[in-house]
Amino acid sequence: MELRELLGDELFSQVDAKIQEHNSGIEDKVQQVRFVDLSEGGYVSKERYQELNTKIGGLETQLKDANSTIKSYKDMDIEGIKKSAADWEQKYNAETQKLNKQIEDDRKKFAAERFMDGQKIKSPLSRKAILQDFLAKDLEFKDGAFVGADEYMKTVKEKYPDEFEQEEEKPEKKAWVRGTRGTYKPQTKSEEEAYLKKKYGNNKYANQ
Repeated sequence: MELRELLGDELFSQVDAKIQEHNSGIEDKVQQVRFVDLSEGGYVSKERYQELNTKIGGLETQLKDANSTIKSYKDMDIEGIKKSAADWEQKYNAETQKLNKQIEDDRKKFAAERFMDGQKIKSPLSRKAILQDFLAKDLEFKDGAFVGADEYMKTVKEKYPDEFEQEEEKPEKKAWVRGTRGTYKPQTKSEEEAYLKKKYGNNKYANQ
C-alpha cells in the first residue's frame, strides 16, 4: 500500500507540501526529507523515519482539530468565527513550534548516540549515564555535531578512566642498526696493539 492510500489525498497533500517547504531551504539533497518506496529496495535512515513519522503525527492532530473547528463554524456568528480563527492561529503556531522542537531534539539525541558509539565505553549502564549527562549539558548543535563534545569527553575520561576501554600503545619503532655482536673494540693503544698481534700475529704482511 502506498503512503497516499494510507493517508488519503488531503493528508498526503499536506505532508507533501510540508516536506517541500522544509526541503526548499536545504541545498544538500542528502539532508532533505524525501519519500522512499521500501518495496523497491530504498533505504530510510532511522533519523529520517522518526522525523517524518513525527511530522505526520503532528499533521494528523492538526487536521482533526481543524475539521472539528470547521464543523463548529456552522453555528457561530461572524465575531465568533473571527475569535475562533485567531485562537486557531495561535494554537497552530504553538503546536508547530512544539513539533519543530521535538524534531530538533530527536536529531540531537541520534547524533549524541552516534558520538557515544565511538567512545569505547565499557558497560551499557555507563554509556546511558554518560549520554544523559552529555545531553543535559545542552551543547550547541551545529552542522550535525556538538560544539565542545571532544572537550567534554576528554574531561569524563580523565575523571573516570576505568569506564573506558584503554587503547593499546603501539610499540616504538626502532631504527635498524648494523649488528656488532662479537666485535671487539680496543679501548687503549696498548690494547689495540695486543688485539692486532692476536689477530694478525702469524701474518707476515700485517706490519708492512
